Amino acid sequence: MTISRGALILVATLTFLGHPPFLTPARAAGPQDRVQQTLAAVTAVLRDPALQGADSQPERRRRVRNIIYDTFDFDEMARESLGPTWDRLTPSQQEEFVRLFGNLFEGSYNRLVLRFLGDRQATYDVESIEGNHAMVQTTLIGGKEERLSVEYQLASRHQRWGVVDVRLDGVSLAMNYRAQFNKILRNSSYDTLVQRMRSKVEK
Repeated sequence: MTISRGALILVATLTFLGHPPFLTPARAAGPQDRVQQTLAAVTAVLRDPALQGADSQPERRRRVRNIIYDTFDFDEMARESLGPTWDRLTPSQQEEFVRLFGNLFEGSYNRLVLRFLGDRQATYDVESIEGNHAMVQTTLIGGKEERLSVEYQLASRHQRWGVVDVRLDGVSLAMNYRAQFNKILRNSSYDTLVQRMRSKVEK
């Protein structure tokens, strides 16, 4: 099985229904530079000899998490994933939802993309910019010519590019979550959605 097919299988299983001092990327960087700096920073953590082994896993995870939260615009992503429901939430509910969404998305991105960085090479293929939105196309290349196409969608806010979606072989992680959320909201309630998100994060 290739990396690409495996990633798609994992994306398809991302559902709530049916089962339970490091250098950060430069803030003024353009879209491709932003992605490249982020992946380089994560790769450096994963390959750091001082952070190998099970005992170093918490620190390794903490450093990677800091890099991801510096790069991804989870506020915007959480708002988009809820659609009109977002405007009906109180500020405290919105804050909690952003936190839960960020934790869930980070976990998915770690499993589907970041775990491949340690022993694979990232190439940067295409960058396109239209106003405040941009796309950066990358490919992770492993042994036996295994390839995983990873496309980053970015948006610029306050003169800073932030990632707002990741597409694996054309499959959008953000849209995957939005579809799941919409289904739960249609069939149940916002409280049910949040409870499922809490349970998922706690695991």
